[in-house]
Amino acid sequence: MRFYNYVNESKSDHLYGLTLCDIDNTLFNTFAKIEVKDKETDKTIKELDNQEFNSYTLKDGEYFDFGQFASAKFFKETSIPIEATVNRINKMISQIKEKGSKSKVIFLTARADFDDKETLLDTFRKYGIDVDFKPNVYIERTGNMKSGTVESKKEKVIMKYLKEGIYRRVRMLDDHVGNVKMFADLADKVPENIINKVRENANIPEGSDEPVMTFYSLLVQSSGKLKLYSEKEIK
Repeated sequence: MRFYNYVNESKSDHLYGLTLCDIDNTLFNTFAKIEVKDKETDKTIKELDNQEFNSYTLKDGEYFDFGQFASAKFFKETSIPIEATVNRINKMISQIKEKGSKSKVIFLTARADFDDKETLLDTFRKYGIDVDFKPNVYIERTGNMKSGTVESKKEKVIMKYLKEGIYRRVRMLDDHVGNVKMFADLADKVPENIINKVRENANIPEGSDEPVMTFYSLLVQSSGKLKLYSEKEIK
């Protein structure tokens, strides 16, 4: 296993890479809070940051207010780029362009829609992140899903992309250990029909020692430094 290979898109082989990158405290340090409110009084019980929200379970009579998280203006004015992650993502996108590849970089956030799409996208553009490079770069907002945990929603989105059957290198960058654990476990849950589709598209003989897919689950620390949580090969 080489660090260079699992964080870059320059490796030349059959088929492509899928990179899933969280936004809050992974790509940018962000400061919006989610309010936990009482359904009867509408009073705020507590405020949660992104990490706290990922693991918070609503109690009876509570609901989430995502007002601050919906504000694209607040996001643009207060977000601070995590330089190491931004540079890494920009390099990946550049390599995809240079190769004319079908590899993708998907920003996978627990947020729902923002109130101003262009202001949101301008935040990415400001730091050279080409969010207009479609369909290779896209923002998936799992907060739009009506039910499920943060982890289960992200898993559902990831499976949607894996069904394309063209990704051999699949990596996730996230600051929340629950999400990277989910991704590590997902490697053992990929349906056989998807694995076979990738194997066929990559011309890998049945029974070969060559891995059909490799999953890299990467925990992003506050500095942007990566810690390999798990690497799993599927043959």
